[in-house]
Amino acid sequence: MDTPRQRVLTAFRHQQPDRTPYQITYTEPARRKLEVHFQSTALDDLIGNHLAKYRARPLDVPLPGQPGFFRDEWGVVWNRTIDENIGVVDDFLLKERSLEGYQFPDPLNPGRYDRLPAFIAANPQRFRYASIGFALFERAWSLRSMTELLVDMLQAPEWVDELFDAITAFDLAVLDQLLRYDLDGILFGDDWGQQTGLIFGRRLWRRFIKPRMAQLYARVRQAGKVVLIHCCGQVQELFPELIEIGLDVFNPFQPDVMDPYAIKKQYGDRLAFYGGVSVQGLLPLGTPAEIRREVRRLMREVGQGGGFVVGPSHDMPGDIPLENLLAFIETVQQG
Repeated sequence: MDTPRQRVLTAFRHQQPDRTPYQITYTEPARRKLEVHFQSTALDDLIGNHLAKYRARPLDVPLPGQPGFFRDEWGVVWNRTIDENIGVVDDFLLKERSLEGYQFPDPLNPGRYDRLPAFIAANPQRFRYASIGFALFERAWSLRSMTELLVDMLQAPEWVDELFDAITAFDLAVLDQLLRYDLDGILFGDDWGQQTGLIFGRRLWRRFIKPRMAQLYARVRQAGKVVLIHCCGQVQELFPELIEIGLDVFNPFQPDVMDPYAIKKQYGDRLAFYGGVSVQGLLPLGTPAEIRREVRRLMREVGQGGGFVVGPSHDMPGDIPLENLLAFIETVQQG
């Protein structure tokens, strides 16, 4: 019988593993619900998750006297009083089209890497990957604001180039450190989509995003590692070009904005997928029987021939009933 890591690597090579690998992830409210049910905090072990994620950033620092507010290494303050997982930016730092006076974080900060040896030692049988969240576009808007950045793309492209090039240089420096470790892949988190399409259109994606992501992907592939991306929204129009620049695995594979069965037939020989079970519709609103039926179908049809890790279409939120969470977990465990 294959180990979880072997299953994932086989699937990502577009070969048939002994069973469809799976990864169940959750937000803090859903995690607490499951921990109470299982009377344990060791959920990855209890569930049998196949992947292990290392977040390649120092921990955010709580602000004294401001419960729920945290400052990240970029100096951005996040208000997590409503959404405790990500939060919203409290104030944008780049109020002008200039990096003058702004200090980028240190890509060599030991706090980014000091947990890696223990992480690797703790996950010998799982597919180990490091996550670079807010890899480019998201990092830029968290500093500048979404509204201003979109206007900048049209009015001041040279300034956007300067900002994006600086972020890319930082990412490359981080990659150079991460790729020295025994990791199987690197995941870049960068949301470009909404429910109805790209936030800024394909022309601007090609102008600002594609060439820089190509640099990042190339660095990972040169090290012989798997390239993954987490990108929410209806972005499947980019799949041919993402494949062209070296993407191996797409997540979260949202069935609310793309048909996983049609997408697998169209791109499954060139691109692997991770996700596929809706956190917008099926998991919170379906019955346990409906969840079991759809998850089995995904594993049987999308998982055929490899190229698929079944999981939720995002970290599962707290509004999913416990019986639905358990139906999902039990079904993937049964294979």
